[in-house]
Amino acid sequence: MKRPSLCLLAALMASCAGPDVAVDRAYDFSRVKRVGVVAFDGLGGPAAADLLAHELLAAGASVAERSRLESVLAEQRMAKGGVLSPADIRRAAKALNVDALFMGTVTQYSPAQSYLILSSSGAVFSRGVAPLGGGRVTQAPALGAPGASVLTSSAQVGLTARLVDVHTGAVVWSAHQSYEGFDADSAMSAVTRSFARSASPLWVAR
Repeated sequence: MKRPSLCLLAALMASCAGPDVAVDRAYDFSRVKRVGVVAFDGLGGPAAADLLAHELLAAGASVAERSRLESVLAEQRMAKGGVLSPADIRRAAKALNVDALFMGTVTQYSPAQSYLILSSSGAVFSRGVAPLGGGRVTQAPALGAPGASVLTSSAQVGLTARLVDVHTGAVVWSAHQSYEGFDADSAMSAVTRSFARSASPLWVAR
């Protein structure tokens, strides 16, 4: 198994800062008894919503079943000709006894990329078809291939989330975080976990 370089480990540890959070301090979070999570916009949006729902549940929140919520929203889309307004989404959530909805956007989704470089011939072979992303890049010797090295870029994920009161439509909590990881799934898990840890103390156990 190829080991990550010490430089890459240090770079990823440096990227572990928490999310940038804004909270409506005047809002009474004790009214939030149950939350729902709508599929995020952008590449990987449904996975981000599933991960956030999981992390919220792990943090002690009461979370509406995502598949049921999405089913209700799908019915609403058919009735509305495929387009739902924020008010339509809030009404669907109310039907499931949800007090607040998590909504968001995947602002960045760049999987890790690895390239095998043969220095003797100058040829470059890639395991993927996408160009090297904008993450941190490291280079290390390729084990078992004298004269070759592996060029690796870390995965990058950026998420923005907001918690919306379904009765008033007010945004009462929002957060953004970008994260670099060894792969996109672990990076997205890290971001959603930090979101849940930031938001859940506002209402859990109240």
